[in-house]
Amino acid sequence: MAENGKRRILAVYDLLLRRTDERHYLTEREMAGELEKQGFRVERKTVYDDVAALDECGVSVEHKRGKGGGYCLVKRPFETAELKLLIDAVQASKFITAKRSEALIQKLLAFSSDYERRSLDREVYVENRLKSENNDMLYTVDTLHAALSDNRRVRFVYHEWIVEGKLAPRHGGADYEVSPYLLVWDDENYYLIAYHAPTDSLRHYRVDKMKNTRLTDLPREGEEVFGRLDPALYARSTFGMYGGREEVVRLRCDVSLAGVIIDRFGLDLPRRPSADGRTFEISPRVRVSPVFLAWLIGFGDKMRVLSPASVRQEALDLLSRAGTVLRDPDAPPAVT
Repeated sequence: MAENGKRRILAVYDLLLRRTDERHYLTEREMAGELEKQGFRVERKTVYDDVAALDECGVSVEHKRGKGGGYCLVKRPFETAELKLLIDAVQASKFITAKRSEALIQKLLAFSSDYERRSLDREVYVENRLKSENNDMLYTVDTLHAALSDNRRVRFVYHEWIVEGKLAPRHGGADYEVSPYLLVWDDENYYLIAYHAPTDSLRHYRVDKMKNTRLTDLPREGEEVFGRLDPALYARSTFGMYGGREEVVRLRCDVSLAGVIIDRFGLDLPRRPSADGRTFEISPRVRVSPVFLAWLIGFGDKMRVLSPASVRQEALDLLSRAGTVLRDPDAPPAVT
């Protein structure tokens, strides 16, 4: 096929992608007119032959005859609902900067028709959302994926928020060196789960707080430690990605909390109803942390810790410390 014909077929596909959808069709005459505007010579049956060539390549095009008919691209890379879902995810992602979010959304909108694009564009609100200030975020993720693929350690400078509203390096800007094993999206943030050799344990790091991330030539460590990890269970047992000792905690919950429990721990965790049907018991494996204890306390008398007693005591201690500072805001912090 002549080079001009190849370019014309691509132009036909672009027309179908941008200008047609299930409610909008282009006639052969309209398509021929658009192609002529782009400088292509269009003869009789040109559009028909080009659409047939696209069909042979697996591009599904519907030809609707009669009034209001014409050609329409049937199968797109993304359906409108899928694009909306992806755009919402980009908008909601705090770890992506506002500028990068806008760029990603525009790339996603390129997969929609002009008519869908106008509808989706009206629903894009990024400007006032809380967003990361780390412009290197995507490069960090790319480096981490390379480390996972090549079985190598990474080094980075870890940061934390300070009162002035800026990210400041921890440990005086000294490098962290870890063996990356997993990237997890939890509670609107992106985390790296990695093996930390000095403590012989797995730790997690907010990816948007990692800067100057680079590969090393050193092989990963901690494969045995990570091998004992169930990623799905780890995500369910860790509250707010806070660490803590692992415990099986037996809880008695009011039946009104069934949805909360299923959302948190999934359908696989056994739920044992009481004889009167008012409560049920569960025994999830969790990492006991202040965030987990606050989660428990937040349900008041609708969730009770049956065992172990140590978790009950920690919750009581947390309540006591909270009560102290609520009664007296100037009370000194407890020594732990």
